[in-house]
Amino acid sequence: MARKTKYFFNPKSLSFERVRDNRRYMMWRGIGFSSLVLVLSVLFSVVFNRFFAGTRERAVMDENAALRRELKGMDRSVAELERNLGVLKERDLEIYRTMYEADPPKPVDYRGLDYAELKKLPEGELLQRIRLKIDRLGKDAYAQAISYETLKKLIRGKEAFVGAIPAIQPVSNEDLTRMASGYGYRLDPFYRTSSFHSGMDFTADIGTEVFATGDGIVEKTNSDGWGYGNHIIVDHGFGYTTLYGHLSKIVVRPGQSVKRGQLIGHVGNTGRSTGPHLHYEVRRGGNPLNPAFFYHSDLTDEQYRRMIEMSNRETKRFD
Repeated sequence: MARKTKYFFNPKSLSFERVRDNRRYMMWRGIGFSSLVLVLSVLFSVVFNRFFAGTRERAVMDENAALRRELKGMDRSVAELERNLGVLKERDLEIYRTMYEADPPKPVDYRGLDYAELKKLPEGELLQRIRLKIDRLGKDAYAQAISYETLKKLIRGKEAFVGAIPAIQPVSNEDLTRMASGYGYRLDPFYRTSSFHSGMDFTADIGTEVFATGDGIVEKTNSDGWGYGNHIIVDHGFGYTTLYGHLSKIVVRPGQSVKRGQLIGHVGNTGRSTGPHLHYEVRRGGNPLNPAFFYHSDLTDEQYRRMIEMSNRETKRFD
């Protein structure tokens, strides 16, 4: 379609003249149109971001907030695990010190744990703190596993120790009527002078059963024409040995393992003896100890008190 030609009346020339395009007018007209397009574009962008892009951003923000809450929850949980493990470590130390008199494990070395690169990430400090705690827990858990293995060995050793300690009377003597002479200086029946008695004498009929007072291995069975007569020495380990003298019969052999309460012989009147009885000794590191101090698990508190009183009396020994 052909463009219409416009005319205007010029009063000066009293004639119609054709309207020519004004460049300035056209320029401002273009600027106006461009401005309108720009404004509409901005408005469209704002509306789009408001109702479409903003929805995605809010979803990401909500997700980030949920992740932060989860991280903080993990941080609290790990801190609680640290406290609980700390309690276990303290109990371990107490067990080592009081029950086994052993040196506790060395403290865990946390050197080398840093993770400074995590600080560059969003929530970096929180991530670094959690990672440090988790790795420390891993080291502590490994140390606890090693500690438990050590405790198991100590427990087995303690059980062996408890079983080996001479803890019962070598003859049945609940009424304590068989104790004839205690430990210490007593009147020698042969020389009629005071001399050191390194054990305890129990009167009993010949053939009365004699029992091992603790777990151990028979170290020696011997027969002396003088001294202990037919006698047994049991090695209990941990430096402890026991001797059973003046027996009429021995029913164990050297190298044989025995348990507490096991029959090992019978009361007699052999060797340097003035009557049927059992001479019983407890030694540690070769040094004699008072056997009365080892009967507590075999007697009530009242019986034990009476035993100590009787063993301290100065009575004539039988050997």
